[in-house]
Amino acid sequence: MLTNAVNEILHITVHAFETDDLDATKLVEPLEERIDELIGEMKRRHVERLQRGECTVEQGFVFNDLLTNFERISDHCSNIALATIELHDSSVQAHDYTRALHMGDDKDFCAAYESFAQQYALHE
Repeated sequence: MLTNAVNEILHITVHAFETDDLDATKLVEPLEERIDELIGEMKRRHVERLQRGECTVEQGFVFNDLLTNFERISDHCSNIALATIELHDSSVQAHDYTRALHMGDDKDFCAAYESFAQQYALHE
């Protein structure tokens, strides 16, 4: 499921960049947020498996490396989307823009995030 989310953020980002689709760029940040949360949850579950003896530390190194790389990919996608937005509106400052989105005041961001949260939910 994380792989699907990362594939989707890559697809959205490339499409938005190639076509200057500002609506698509606005989907990247909520999906990036969801990917970060998925990774955090997967790391937490891994620690629990380690504590129960269901996994080895060696396996954990590989797993953690994969999660770190997935997180980097989604961060790069976010940076590309933000740069695309800034190119179209010079008044937008990336850090201020993302901070405002994460405050929960943008209804489009919240709706997109909720959609991604449902689509990419971890199950026990």
